[in-house]
Amino acid sequence: MKDFNFFDELVVSRKKKTSSSTYILLSAILLFAVLGLISFYYIHQFSALKDENAMLQGQLNDPNHKKAYEEAQSLQGQLAEMEKEKMDIEKVHDEVLASRVINSLLLKEISLAKPDAVAIQAITFTREGVNISGSSINYDLIAKFEHNLRGNERFDGQFIPTIQKLDDEYYSFTLGFTFRQPEEPLEGEDDVNGEG
Repeated sequence: MKDFNFFDELVVSRKKKTSSSTYILLSAILLFAVLGLISFYYIHQFSALKDENAMLQGQLNDPNHKKAYEEAQSLQGQLAEMEKEKMDIEKVHDEVLASRVINSLLLKEISLAKPDAVAIQAITFTREGVNISGSSINYDLIAKFEHNLRGNERFDGQFIPTIQKLDDEYYSFTLGFTFRQPEEPLEGEDDVNGEG
């Protein structure tokens, strides 16, 4: 059975007061807990960095890694050199395309000016002009070839042929002249110049 205390109702309850030192103590405990967690986190991070540093030091001292690094450096240097050479080649290629005046139309014009009984043995193109060497059975056909070339306004120059009679009834000749590139590309020129 339980005892009943009838006087409990008459007892004035006292309110417990929390002192400021309790708050300070709780704040200090909380601060130490937070500092402890932060310290633990940074210690863990530092330990991971230390392990990673040890691994990287091991890789640096590894001869295979050193060899791979030196090879990568060498390849990087070669790549830079090849890029420079590529730019130089592209520059030269652009200059060649800009200065190219020999095309299929020029050769066609020379072949159209040639009579049938004239054989061309060599055509030499230079920046100064064209030199043609060949042979024919007839002196007059060489003169006709020269005359036909003079009639083309694309060809300029002296057209002074050197004609020599060979022993076997043939004439050999050399002919030199200059040529002009037309202001506007003519039909069929772009394909040979590499621009089409």
